Amino acid sequence: MGDPGSGSPGSPAVRDFLRSHRRSNIHLYPDDWKKLLIPDVDGAAQAPIVVLVDQILTAKRANPDADVSALEAKIDRLVHSLYGLTPEEIQIVEESAK
Repeated sequence: MGDPGSGSPGSPAVRDFLRSHRRSNIHLYPDDWKKLLIPDVDGAAQAPIVVLVDQILTAKRANPDADVSALEAKIDRLVHSLYGLTPEEIQIVEESAK
């Protein structure tokens, strides 16, 4: 989905991380991905995010122009919590997504 604050492969945060940590400007190696910190999250912690993503997908299927920004913001907050981000770190993430 590419949520800006998440660690999903299409997110701006992941893109920026890989740009700054990859070994080549033309190639992306599997080891480059290994440096990306991804929390080990159990199913119970994932469940609220899955529910929100399902709500976003349902809304977008019904109306591709649906405003899902409130749901995306909830996902952002949950992801920030999973990573244990401080308010200062959240601000950095949010600014990098602009």
